Amino acid sequence: MSIRSDVLRGSAACVASGFFGTTEGGERVFLHTLANGGVTVRCLDFGGAVHSIEVPDRSGRAENVVLGFDGLKEYERDRSWCGVLCGPVAGRIAGASVHLGERKLSLEANEGTTCLHSGSAGFSKSVWKGMTFCDGHIAGVRFSLTTLPGEWGFPGVLSAKAVYTLDGGGGLSLEWEAWSSEDTLFAPTFHGYFNLGGQDSVSVEDHRLLLRAGRYMPLDGQSLPRLPEPVGGTPFDFRSSRPPLPVDLFDHPFLPDEGRGIDIPCAVLDHPASGRRMELFTDQPAVVFYGGRSLSPDQVFSGGREGRPGLAVALEPQWYPNAAALRSLPLPVLKQGERYTARSEWRFSLLPE
Repeated sequence: MSIRSDVLRGSAACVASGFFGTTEGGERVFLHTLANGGVTVRCLDFGGAVHSIEVPDRSGRAENVVLGFDGLKEYERDRSWCGVLCGPVAGRIAGASVHLGERKLSLEANEGTTCLHSGSAGFSKSVWKGMTFCDGHIAGVRFSLTTLPGEWGFPGVLSAKAVYTLDGGGGLSLEWEAWSSEDTLFAPTFHGYFNLGGQDSVSVEDHRLLLRAGRYMPLDGQSLPRLPEPVGGTPFDFRSSRPPLPVDLFDHPFLPDEGRGIDIPCAVLDHPASGRRMELFTDQPAVVFYGGRSLSPDQVFSGGREGRPGLAVALEPQWYPNAAALRSLPLPVLKQGERYTARSEWRFSLLPE
């Protein structure tokens, strides 16, 4: 069910850009606005972040359903990866090192001895170049970034593009492209935090989550993913829609069932009180469900919203995390001269009445 025409504020696609701030290093950052079919999305050059997504509820009231920050300084100092692109390799890498052929890659250990989301810098702290586009039916912004040789410990010069596109039916897609001058590793993700209840909602406990995944990856004592196991008979079985609780339990990769098709989402997040629904479609083999346990009161999000565990949840489509330490899983190798592509879509709609 698409966003109904009777709750829309307008149907024409349009884009706009404006100055947002200057980084501590002196780089200018712009905010790009995409509007289409009653949904408004705002994105930042910094981290390629999704700053806000305004979606109507069943009465037509549009509210922001993702966490963001009012100022650039908060994004620069954030350690929860709020709304940003993570990469070149998302997730945890045991021992902060990877063997790529005969070469050992030494990465930054930014979580104990583990490398998380490619270190404390990576894509999420980079200033991307954003260019908006609009053809009357879709609104979008194309982010591009080129790394220095060997930057963050990954071989070669990497050229990456991340394109957000908003259609008129409530669908926000993210399409990746990348090339490298040398064989390297590439497995990015988007790390948005969702609360479909809107600005005044302080918890996702009144949400319901469905994950079409018969397997998940358990975690060891260092939160490192292990080999997949069945979800049956565990707290990780979300094959029937239920509240995403307890939030402090979940930071696990779920492996979407094969054969779900282009019209069958791998994840569905519902908020019955507002009537909002979000469906996630992806061609990636894993979706990390994170309950937001690290969100804390010392974080103040847009509109003066105080952080707390379970304020919002992340659903991160990506490659198998920690594949380097799990030999039965393939590494996400991007060969020299080859083209990487991936696509995910977050589709917003209203629950059937």
